[in-house]
Amino acid sequence: MTIRFGPAGIPIQCEKNTTLDGVKCCAEIGLTAMEMEFVHGVRMSEASAKKISETAKKLEISLSSHAPYYINLCSKEKPKINNSKRHIIQSAKITSLAGGNITVFHPGFYQKLSPKEAYDQAKSVLKEIVSELKTRKIKIRLGAETVGKKSSFGGLEESIKLSEDIAMVEPCIDFAHIHARGDLRIKTKDDYHKIFTLLEKKLGSYVKRFHCHFSEIEYTEKGEKNHIPLGTKNTPPFKPFMKLLAENGYSGTIICESPKIDLDAIKMMKEYNKIRGK
Repeated sequence: MTIRFGPAGIPIQCEKNTTLDGVKCCAEIGLTAMEMEFVHGVRMSEASAKKISETAKKLEISLSSHAPYYINLCSKEKPKINNSKRHIIQSAKITSLAGGNITVFHPGFYQKLSPKEAYDQAKSVLKEIVSELKTRKIKIRLGAETVGKKSSFGGLEESIKLSEDIAMVEPCIDFAHIHARGDLRIKTKDDYHKIFTLLEKKLGSYVKRFHCHFSEIEYTEKGEKNHIPLGTKNTPPFKPFMKLLAENGYSGTIICESPKIDLDAIKMMKEYNKIRGK
C-alpha cells in the first residue's frame, strides 16, 4: 500500500518559482508527488518537460497536471469544443513528456442541457480526445474531476460513469467538491468508506491507484465558494480520511489544494504515518 502526498503547484516553501525547482523542493521537504498547474494555459516547452521528467524520476516524485480552466465539454459552440479539446490534448502531451501519469480537467457546465444531454455531449468529445491521444501514442490517464457547484457537470456518479464508458478516463476525486456540491456531506470515516466502496464496485482496481484532491471548503446552497486550510472547519475533515486509508489496502495520490498546499500536504502525511505507526 502506497499513499503519495503532494501540493497542487509549486510548494510555498520553495524559494524558486519553476516547476523543476518545485519538484526538487517536494523531495527536500519529504513529499512524494506534485501537480503541475496548467490552469491558465500550457506554457511549458517540450525540452523543459523532458528535463523535469528526468529529475522527477531520479527523486521519485510522482507528477500529474491540471488542465486549463477554459474547458467546457458540454458546450454546443464548435469553437469552444475545439479549444477544450486542444487544451486537454496539449496538457496531456506535456504531462506525458514530463513523466506524469494523469491530467486532471473540469468537464464543463450543464447550462441549458439536461444531465443526460450534458453527459452524452461530454462523452462524445472525450472519445474524440482519447482517439487523438492514441493516434499520437500519448499514454496517460485523463482525470475527470468531481466538481463543486451544482451548475457544473461532473458529480461523483457522472465522473465514475465517464470512467466506465471511456478508456483512459478515470475520476479525480475532489472530496471538498463532493461535500460542497451536496453529492455526499462528508463527516466521518464511514462517509469516506461509502465513496471508496462505490469506486471499488464500479471501477475495481482504481482504488489501488486513485488520484484525488483534498482541502477543506466554504460553500453555499449553490456549492463551493473557496478552499480553506485544513483544521479550519473540518468541512470535510481530513483525519477520518487518513484513518480510512491507513486501515485499508488503498493506494493512490493525494494532491492538497488548500491555500497551504505543501504545509497541509505534510500535515496529512504525518497524520497518515502516525496512524500506521511510522
